[in-house]
Amino acid sequence: DAVMHIAPLLSYLDQTRPTQPLTWQPWQLTPIPGGANNLLYRATHTQHPPLEWALFENASSSPVVDEKIYRFQANRTIDLAIKFTVRDERNRAQREHDALVALRQGGQAIAPEPLFVDTRSYRQPVVVQRWLFGHTLSGPPTSTAQWQQLVDHYCAIHTVTPANTQIQLAPAVINATSGATGKALIERDLARIPPEARRESLNRLVAWAKTWEPPMWKLPQLTLCRVDGNWRNFIQQEEQIASVDWENSGWGDPAFEIADVITHPAYVDVPEERWAWMIEAYAAQQADATVMIRIQTYVTVMRLWWVVRSACYLYEVPRGLDERLVSRPADWEERAEQLFARAVALAEQAIAQ
Repeated sequence: DAVMHIAPLLSYLDQTRPTQPLTWQPWQLTPIPGGANNLLYRATHTQHPPLEWALFENASSSPVVDEKIYRFQANRTIDLAIKFTVRDERNRAQREHDALVALRQGGQAIAPEPLFVDTRSYRQPVVVQRWLFGHTLSGPPTSTAQWQQLVDHYCAIHTVTPANTQIQLAPAVINATSGATGKALIERDLARIPPEARRESLNRLVAWAKTWEPPMWKLPQLTLCRVDGNWRNFIQQEEQIASVDWENSGWGDPAFEIADVITHPAYVDVPEERWAWMIEAYAAQQADATVMIRIQTYVTVMRLWWVVRSACYLYEVPRGLDERLVSRPADWEERAEQLFARAVALAEQAIAQ
């Protein structure tokens, strides 16, 4: 069957980890750079697909509505994204596959089509998807229309709930459902740095966080949350924005997602006026009385969290505590120091408001 046909390809990639484009048997293989915790390849079948590819049965242990919903047309080029992930407690490959299945079950075609996942047979867990066509964004959206497409993308994600999917998802890796659980995120990562190794600016902001009393609200409706709003994960298609890299996704408060985008370092040059617009544009599509206050609260949480996260990075990397599949650039420490300084400045600005 199709799984047997792809197994040799997966074994080859797992063993050789090519870094340059090449042809192997009937496959054109292209390494895709960018991820620190995964090895990503585009694999295009260069010959007429074998008859067995006419039906690609879902071979994972994840329940789906119909185990034979993933079909290749016999006359269609096979174009795959093959992603090997770091092996850690997040279970990234399975998490990504399951989120993509949940999106399909929820009627959303805004991400790659999942085909196969295997967390045991190779050195690294692997998830296989159809290649998602479009153009990766080259930076934050550049027009109000494109920003609206990004808002619409998140609104589409957040229509997927436990009520309209059959698959079981874990909680999102980074999310909160209240101000208190947001503060717990900060404390969780702070615990990774011994007290004697904490910088004065970090201690000052953490002390403020301990006394901060955020607003309270009823438990929000949980939805699928993709996590990681970096613009590099978004694909511009003809009439919509789609996205890739769902390895941290899961159930969570959708309002947190908007705060995650607003505070992500990749958007540091976006003006505050655009963020105010985005909050209003998102809230306008939600029948949710507390969504705006939740977003604003989570923005404060994430401003503080980024200080802690960047401090963790600076502490852990020299001690070999942050292993990755891809080597860091030579100037990683300089970049990390810049990220930390910028995070401190933004957090101080946030708590002064």
